[in-house]
Amino acid sequence: MYVTITKTRTCIVERKGRVEFQDLKQCIDNVLSLLAKNKVVVVDEFQRLPEDYWDLIGLKHHEVSGRLILCGSSLGIAQRVFDKRSPLLGLLEPFLVDIASPEDTISSLAKYLKPKEAILWATIARDPWILGITVPQGEPWKTIMDKAASLAPISISLIGEVFTEEEKQLTRLYEALLRLLAQQYWSSKTLAQKLYEARLISSPQLGVVTGLLSQLEKMGLVEKIPLWKTRRNRYYYKHRSPLLSILLRIDELVEEHGVKPDIQSIIYDIALETQFMLGELLARYHKLSRAYTILPHGQGDIDIVLLDKTKKPVIAYEVKIGEITRNEARKIVERIKEYGIPRVGLISLTEKPLEEKVDEALGPQEIIAIAEELRKRKELLIRQELP
Repeated sequence: MYVTITKTRTCIVERKGRVEFQDLKQCIDNVLSLLAKNKVVVVDEFQRLPEDYWDLIGLKHHEVSGRLILCGSSLGIAQRVFDKRSPLLGLLEPFLVDIASPEDTISSLAKYLKPKEAILWATIARDPWILGITVPQGEPWKTIMDKAASLAPISISLIGEVFTEEEKQLTRLYEALLRLLAQQYWSSKTLAQKLYEARLISSPQLGVVTGLLSQLEKMGLVEKIPLWKTRRNRYYYKHRSPLLSILLRIDELVEEHGVKPDIQSIIYDIALETQFMLGELLARYHKLSRAYTILPHGQGDIDIVLLDKTKKPVIAYEVKIGEITRNEARKIVERIKEYGIPRVGLISLTEKPLEEKVDEALGPQEIIAIAEELRKRKELLIRQELP
């Protein structure tokens, strides 16, 4: 049985192909009855369930032989469930539902799209809700551009649901932080200064901001990527979801500044997010740690740096949506090796680079093959773990 608790605290119940409304007490009674019969029950939007019912579930747990799955999206739900005073403590195990993995998304879309399109669409389709309202075809930035006015409010609503239980000041603080990240303010020091200038925090101290970022990271909204050889900064903070990052940036331009998004800025944003996605994919493939380097004096960046367990660089990659000429390739190799990185990789989403001095050259077909290999590895691991 699949139960969704509504904001009015009634239940939408789906079972055996039927969908119906039930009042809360009747619904929870049915949940407990089915669990006693060794059935599986999912309760979605669990944060809306009054805590009186938590006590009931806790009292009845010795009668339960089935499996109860509780899903919640608010900021405080996990902390409350696993608090030492919670009647559910010891009865549940936490599991974070992340965005879809690069390998799963690329492998799936590669069945229907051209290789380059599959990889670019995979970047934003890691948030699968986008596939419910648009068809992945052609260049994704054109779809984002055409539907920006309708997509941006959805992203705001999705994030808003997460913070419904928080006090207004804290909600404003989290939303401001997420908007700043969408504008590609990545340094905790800069974020603290911006929040202070907006009078959302009393002083630009790092402790407050790093605490907020850590909380958002635990929720799966923010990720921090280690920086290698970037002065005075240890982490690059960004949105975990590429799609939400892009849409929040568009919303900021349209709503706050009255400026329509420029197609080139959307292409840039998708290219940047694709770079980070491929870093995640390759780190998993090579069983190394992903890092990123912002070079000094405005010299640009090193798109992907993979580190071993001792934090030493093993290989670095340059990522481009378009072709990489031989002349460009030679310059990239020279620049990366100047920083003491032993191996260099080139990635083009248009065609496989041809430079002979490159240690690893990847075109779109090679990326798809890596995604498929990772997907197979994961399936094998799951089979081995099954009873």
